Amino acid sequence: MPTPGPSRAPGSDPAFVELWSRLGRPFATVPTVAALLGLPSLAVSQVVGSTMAGGPEARALLAMMPATVRSLATSLKSHHQRCVGELRGPVIWSETMSARASSFGDPDLFICATPTRAYDIDENQVLVAALKIVADAGKDAVDRAPTPVVDPVLDAARRAGAEASRWMEHPSLTNVSRQRPGARAVRRTRSGKHQRSYGPALAVLDRASEPLTVADVDAWRDARTRAQHAVLMGLVERLERGGRQLPDFRVERGALLAGPMQYRHNRRLGDRETVAGITIGRLLVDVPSRLHDPDRARADAELAARSAGRPTMAIMGEDDLDEAVERAVGMATNQV
Repeated sequence: MPTPGPSRAPGSDPAFVELWSRLGRPFATVPTVAALLGLPSLAVSQVVGSTMAGGPEARALLAMMPATVRSLATSLKSHHQRCVGELRGPVIWSETMSARASSFGDPDLFICATPTRAYDIDENQVLVAALKIVADAGKDAVDRAPTPVVDPVLDAARRAGAEASRWMEHPSLTNVSRQRPGARAVRRTRSGKHQRSYGPALAVLDRASEPLTVADVDAWRDARTRAQHAVLMGLVERLERGGRQLPDFRVERGALLAGPMQYRHNRRLGDRETVAGITIGRLLVDVPSRLHDPDRARADAELAARSAGRPTMAIMGEDDLDEAVERAVGMATNQV
């Protein structure tokens, strides 16, 4: 599991809060967070798994399960049953006569529509889906760990996942569909008369749509990543000053894209076919490799060395952002 950055108030950086709000939704959490932080996807999956399986929503769901299974919503369904000498429901005469014809006209033979309790309904599909999310999250948290589990957070996630798996095997839930319930099933559960019993399951599904909050992700950013994000959003602000609105950020091939802007984290420098940093059109900009390094010539030389021939500019201060935008716009204008 990756180590958090320096101690600070998570989610307190306005630039990162703005960046997080401008991610196109819905988004896939693992590739998006990996692009933001430069972490391997396996590490992000582990963080997501431990957060989901060990989170308050999962704890509330599992704590309520003993009461929930005693008050599961059901519906009555009928199935055709062959009865001899007794009636266990309304007689299906067409099938009764056919059965008697093949049984030498036995007058005591009836085909009845026997009522039974059915558990495979919307509410229980929502419940099983929530349990499956917690069970899978527990596996992601532990199975992706490079070493045996010794971290109490990961151990709690493992135990929560195992408990969710056991509840899924409860006799009343074994035949409930394992497919993710649709929007209609979720709406019916949320507005139904059993909504209180299934509230914890709905909360797990809601959290699963965006399992990590801005504060969760902010806690894993190092100083250089924070500086890059500040530059990125500073450039966005300047590009939009004339009234132009950039689209929301999306992730493609490990990079964040929004209009003419691209951000690729420097931890992905092993990919030789791509250029790390922030690009505006053709211009590549980035903060110095050594933060707060006053030597502009050195910062410019290091950035140019990994630019693959692109025009570059090191961002050393707030004034450089205005100049970078002017240069990028000038390049785009001269190209037209």
